[in-house]
Amino acid sequence: MSWLTPLGFLGLIGIIILIIIYILKPNYQQKFISSTFVWELSLKYRRKKIPINKFKNILLFICQVLVITACAFILAQPIIAENEKPEVLEKVAIIDASASMRSTYNDVTRYERAVSEVSTLAEEVFAENGYMTVIVAGKEASYIAQRATAEDSIEFLSMLEDLVDDDTCTYGKADIEGAVKLAQKVVDANGDTEVLLYTGTEYLAHEGVTVVDVTENGEWNAAILDAEALVEENYYTFKVSVAVYNRDADVIVHCDIKGANGGGTVKMELPVRCNGDETESVSFVTQNSQTAVHEFESVHVYISEDDSFAADNDFYIYGGQKPELKILYYSPNANIFFAGMIMSIRDTLSTRWNIEYKEINVETETAELPVSGYDFYIYENEMPDILPTDGVVMLVNMNKAPDGLPVIMGSEVNGNFNLAYGETHELTNRLTPEKMYLSKYKRLLNYEGFTPLLYCAGDPVLLVQETEEQKVVLMPFSVNFADFSMFVDFPILMYNIFEYFMPSTLTDYAFDVNEKISLEARSESLSVESSTGKKETFEQFPAGLVLTEYGTYTVRQIPMSGVEVVENFFVKIPSSESEINKTLDELYEIIFPVKRENEHLDLLIYFAAALVALLMLERLLQAQDS
Repeated sequence: MSWLTPLGFLGLIGIIILIIIYILKPNYQQKFISSTFVWELSLKYRRKKIPINKFKNILLFICQVLVITACAFILAQPIIAENEKPEVLEKVAIIDASASMRSTYNDVTRYERAVSEVSTLAEEVFAENGYMTVIVAGKEASYIAQRATAEDSIEFLSMLEDLVDDDTCTYGKADIEGAVKLAQKVVDANGDTEVLLYTGTEYLAHEGVTVVDVTENGEWNAAILDAEALVEENYYTFKVSVAVYNRDADVIVHCDIKGANGGGTVKMELPVRCNGDETESVSFVTQNSQTAVHEFESVHVYISEDDSFAADNDFYIYGGQKPELKILYYSPNANIFFAGMIMSIRDTLSTRWNIEYKEINVETETAELPVSGYDFYIYENEMPDILPTDGVVMLVNMNKAPDGLPVIMGSEVNGNFNLAYGETHELTNRLTPEKMYLSKYKRLLNYEGFTPLLYCAGDPVLLVQETEEQKVVLMPFSVNFADFSMFVDFPILMYNIFEYFMPSTLTDYAFDVNEKISLEARSESLSVESSTGKKETFEQFPAGLVLTEYGTYTVRQIPMSGVEVVENFFVKIPSSESEINKTLDELYEIIFPVKRENEHLDLLIYFAAALVALLMLERLLQAQDS
């Protein structure tokens, strides 16, 4: 039992006062008087009651003492206290590991300062036998240490030193929200935990999180935020976005065009004034240079400034030399449907491929049919003696089966037929065969190793074979006898063939750090190597690749032609990370558990009840006495 107001026991002084009152109270005095028999008899009865009266007086005195005691207890507010958990010192330190934390001042990065301050904090916490948790907010937030104590101090501090050396700080954005969510788990276990975020970013609202600024006043950054190649009147213009943060400055933007028009390097430069953290744009128009550029190998855009963050001072542009795709179409009498379709696809895919198209027919050339040196062969009506093995082959309205093709030709079938789906395949995506009519086709008696994709009257009329040695599409009918050549289905089929067998490996030539891209391949495998020498090989496609480093990546693959294809792309620092003094609106909020009030057992009501009972008893005794 404990007392909320111990001074209430001063009320017990009333007991002393009560005793004094009883001491000073006058005693009953006997007097001799003349009396009659009645008085004598009355005195006799009174003398018989004297012992009982003494007991009542004692009981009344005890009752009054208890009344005063109960009042004193009530004034002291007695409770039975619940066992309370002692408060434990606990800190959670979140270290921002984004690219902007690599900003340097006096040869020390923000990230290094953050780790150093966390180390100092940990020593203070361990000195008071507290708990320490460290979370690094890199590409994905993760615990480095959870609820470490003084016993773990040596290992803990050593681990913090290793953080600076193991390149934990990324070149991309930080998962700050994920880090705060991890901190929330610690707060849920101990509502008295303090969460601290060591960062260079300012937050206008950061409920539940103490933001520790690790910036220095002298930091500034000049950055190439973005660059792109634009085609204007068949010549390239290179547009560059530049900004300077924490300082107003004049900078020179350089543009080195390597392999311009298949030749040497063209160098250009332009000045730009950057004020108030605003983004400025400059354009390098090649028509005005000594060499008008309509083709390039790579473009290096850069600024030469001794700023705090050098990783965004360079930018590379690729895609000026697109992968070459050589297509051969042969027919004794050229079909305008195929020729027109190839031309249309060449125009559609001109941003991804440099398509070289060659058409051969007996009216213009009498040489032997080429069976090598192309990526895509289309033979219509007349077939070569042997099947090419260095590219995709499409055989249309075959008059024979080339050597090496496991197909036996049958008779010609005439009629009016609807087409129907065969096995599901990407080549027939978005086709509507039930609306397509065919009046003549050649029956195949054997097509071992081929997958039927479309049927006509129960016979396969579109087949595909995919092996390491050859990729073949069979179409044993002429489009002149099919109405689908007049509809959208024919362009869709041809486009599907290109996308399936000759996919573009890259969808773009510039990405952000930590971005995930999808890679396609024209070969059985391809390799990707970063500028730091990190190499990965893929054999299943589409392949997913997370770009964890900034700089140039090189993609290598060997298609069926046997000639290695090399492509490059650039991974840049996210533009938001170049703004090293950025301010964000709101940080993910930490929600602290509601502290439960101590549920002490309050004895006041029990003493009050006792007081009422004692008062009633005292009243009853007084009434009997009178």
